[in-house]
Amino acid sequence: MASRFRERLAGRGARRVRIFAAFTCAAVVLAAGCADTDRGSAAVRVLTYRDFHLPADALEAFTAETGIEIVVFREDTPADVIELLERSRAHPVADVVVGIDTLDLQYVIDSGLTVPYAPLAPGPLVEDLAVEAHALTPISYLDACLNYLPSFYVTPERRIDELPDAEFGPPPVPRGLEALHDPAHAGTAVIPDAATSRMGIYLLVALERLYPERGGDEVTPWPQILDQMLRWGVELAPTWEIATFERFAGGEPPLLRPISQDDPDPVTLESLRGRLPMTWGTTGLPSVYAQYQPGLPEALDIAVVTDDCVRIGFYAGVVAGAQNQSLGGRLIDAMGEPLFQFGVSDRFGSRPARSDILSTPEWQEFGVRVHPYRPDPAYVGANWKVWQLTWSQVVRNFQTGPPPPEPEVTVTLPGN
Repeated sequence: MASRFRERLAGRGARRVRIFAAFTCAAVVLAAGCADTDRGSAAVRVLTYRDFHLPADALEAFTAETGIEIVVFREDTPADVIELLERSRAHPVADVVVGIDTLDLQYVIDSGLTVPYAPLAPGPLVEDLAVEAHALTPISYLDACLNYLPSFYVTPERRIDELPDAEFGPPPVPRGLEALHDPAHAGTAVIPDAATSRMGIYLLVALERLYPERGGDEVTPWPQILDQMLRWGVELAPTWEIATFERFAGGEPPLLRPISQDDPDPVTLESLRGRLPMTWGTTGLPSVYAQYQPGLPEALDIAVVTDDCVRIGFYAGVVAGAQNQSLGGRLIDAMGEPLFQFGVSDRFGSRPARSDILSTPEWQEFGVRVHPYRPDPAYVGANWKVWQLTWSQVVRNFQTGPPPPEPEVTVTLPGN
């Protein structure tokens, strides 16, 4: 509990860093006894952002074992973290930065914001997470995918004397990102906006891979795909949290299956009370929902589309020019140990970077493993901000432009 309180206090202190470009004794009095940090103290300053999860019990165990206190500063977004590292390059405000993702990985390395560090006893890593020359250390990863509500796609059983009713039946189960620009599915989906959501940018990376903007005549570029998605009714949410926990209808135990078209109880958009049966989430989202249930549930009405997923890694590094680089390295060593790795999963459904860590009971029951696309950090890092600007322009044109033209229908009379 004390560690959680220190983290909250330091999180507020991070705003002081923005104003004064230095943190004061008041920001660390509980964590380090107001030691003289200018001479180097037994304290490690950790910089991360609001959504990155640091397991409190692992941090407490590190302090108990080493005597090294941890002061956590949180910025609002990954972009704020990068900006603060750049502005404080002459006098770094942190010893360790945690949560650098695949989008910013190459930029952080090329900009010299961190220094290479090789962990003393690294464990086996998930494939393709390692960084050349130990420029940054893998901490966790997530596989971003479509999630959907299985009960929405169940077709009621028919009696022998009943004929199929196409209007009554649901659309087919989504199989990949093509569902988002399929008229049968688009109006049932909510996705995070890439202009305002990091998870939305991960979706943008997946779309660029399937529908490259400069892919030639054989492929429809993703800006046109996005315009189609919006015109067919895909809903944009400003954050991943709103898309997942407010607009998406997943997580509850499965509803009873309808048994007949004569006595139907289908799951429809109306029956979901305005919530939607498809969203862009992660392979770990079912296990996240399971954590909110009282005890381990037997079933959840949420599933993962295993195609067209994208893997995003998260990394830690020793900040260039930091006061306590050696102590920061000891903390990064601890982040690769089983206690920290077991607790690294968060509400986004991230996973430990080590491949030998046992999963939580929720993940063992509901987690899904996929074969995702692994973006090249150099290519994605050099282009994602341009893609984001294009995304914003497409959305703005859709929202402010004229409505799409009505389709023309030609009726041919018999004999004409």
